Amino acid sequence: MSRRMVSDASVPPAPFPAAPAVLAGEWLFLGGTMATDWETGVEGESRAPGDFPYDRYDMDRQTHGIYRRLQALFAAGGTSLDNMVRIDQFTPYHDQFRNYLPVRDRYLTSDRPGSTALAIKDLLVPGAQMQVDGIAVVPAGGRVKEAIDAADAPMPRAGYSLAIRYGDWLWCSGSSPTDFVSRAPYPGALGHTQPDEVQVDPNFWYGSEIERQAAYDLHKLDLYLRAAGSSVTRIVKANVYLTDSRDLPGLRNVWERTFGDNPPATTVVPIDQMGMTGSRVEINCIALRDDSELPVRVIETERAARPHFHAPQGLQVGPYLFLSGRHAADAGGIAPGARPHPASPFLVSAGREELAAMLGDAAAICEAAGGSLADIVRVQLFATDLREIAAALGPWSDAFSADPPAVTVVGVTGPHIIPGLTLASDLTAYIPG
Repeated sequence: MSRRMVSDASVPPAPFPAAPAVLAGEWLFLGGTMATDWETGVEGESRAPGDFPYDRYDMDRQTHGIYRRLQALFAAGGTSLDNMVRIDQFTPYHDQFRNYLPVRDRYLTSDRPGSTALAIKDLLVPGAQMQVDGIAVVPAGGRVKEAIDAADAPMPRAGYSLAIRYGDWLWCSGSSPTDFVSRAPYPGALGHTQPDEVQVDPNFWYGSEIERQAAYDLHKLDLYLRAAGSSVTRIVKANVYLTDSRDLPGLRNVWERTFGDNPPATTVVPIDQMGMTGSRVEINCIALRDDSELPVRVIETERAARPHFHAPQGLQVGPYLFLSGRHAADAGGIAPGARPHPASPFLVSAGREELAAMLGDAAAICEAAGGSLADIVRVQLFATDLREIAAALGPWSDAFSADPPAVTVVGVTGPHIIPGLTLASDLTAYIPG
């Protein structure tokens, strides 16, 4: 099994070391894709004409631009949009998401990938309304992508698949605490979307909203996975999105009750809003079928900080290494180099120091799994201040001057689950035996 960067002439390269996509084994990892040329902002065909700004929605134009690029990249990687298994969509224009879906559905016509859509603060390109990343497969060995539906699970309104199965692997859509029924007092009014079992009665000192919502999310994921021949106990990688990082203790309680001594690799990041009113937490995951014989190995090393959550440093499944979310902190607190000096706070670059610390930990974890930092194939960076990304490019360029990973950068309001930090990261490596 091999790894290679995938690019196409129609996709302008980012102004820092980043692959538009990376093919690793049978998986194609897509970097964050926007309708930009990195020079003039939003690219020409996706930009509103100067004299006719209202003839189409900007989201409409940009979505077409994004998916034309995805078609080209996937073709260059030997696959197609039909083989996309996971899609993550980040927008600072959540009120325009309704104008994104009809265009997306013209490109993703059937067996749509497991989907997560999140409202965030901003993107690297001002005026960009949407950034898309995800994973596709390049079918081999007679394996085919299958869409999974569960008759006993609430059905989403956006028309995506609850889960996708390919060989041993399963990718689940983001599960949020809703049954997709609006509790508004009348059409058009603001209400909430949570079923009765998720509600906390304000008349009693009992119950935790975050714990009930997180448990309901995992319940729904279990329904998706059981329909596909698996269960939540077979989750190997989870991404958890919180609208309030102060909910972390309740989330941890649910995680410990659900997974006991065998939690999956997990990344927890703050986002600004979800698609359902009243939702505090959304969870997506990668899992294995119950009958899978792929080896699963917990990766731990004393040379890297423990995750600030109930999760291993990494989980290696076959050739893929899933790292839990990285922050520039250990059990003693924020890494010394990343902590502003009280007497000279402007002489420390948070972005540079934090990313250097995270990459150092990631390198140690990859080495413990038999690889190196060069084996990283996918990175998502969540920044509370995108102005820190420029400084972070120093250690980034040192680490990935050749054969860089697919990269997504997202601006979030925060704070992170360690509130004194600017950056959080989610990383995946490919280490074939």
